[in-house]
Amino acid sequence: MTLPDAPRRRVNYFEGRLLSADDFRDEQQAGRERSWLHNRMLHGSGVVEGLDVSVDGDVVVVSPGMAIDAVGREIVLTERAGVDGSAVTPDSHGRVHLAVAWDEVPDDEVVGPDGPVPGHYVERPRLALFESGAGGPDSAGVVLARVHRAGAVLVADGSVRRHVRRSGHGDR
Repeated sequence: MTLPDAPRRRVNYFEGRLLSADDFRDEQQAGRERSWLHNRMLHGSGVVEGLDVSVDGDVVVVSPGMAIDAVGREIVLTERAGVDGSAVTPDSHGRVHLAVAWDEVPDDEVVGPDGPVPGHYVERPRLALFESGAGGPDSAGVVLARVHRAGAVLVADGSVRRHVRRSGHGDR
């Protein structure tokens, strides 16, 4: 069980208060952490919906869907995406896995008091193949499939994926 290690703190708003960028960041972070805690404690980590894995030649393809990582962050893939699987060899012996991880990247640039800074951040999924025991693309990533070769053919086995607990949907 991963509970917060400090009491929750939030900004107190009142008429006439001058708010700083730190106040807004603190408020945003408190909301994110509350949501992540809810996801972790109530649902666990794994696939929520979709993220089905198939193979097209040497490309491992993932359908749109959603997962929750071990931190509790929502990972949303809005369109079909692929990962090059040509490096997977018959010698891999089923040790290669495909995972999706949460990522955040700066988007646009604006001028801040000390020069250029990101104006926004975009949350996006990151797909990666990794070898078992290597820690994956991120220790909080969600494994979607084991990838191996049957002769020259690339194969994706989704039986290793884990689903989250969803109210009203039974244990999956």
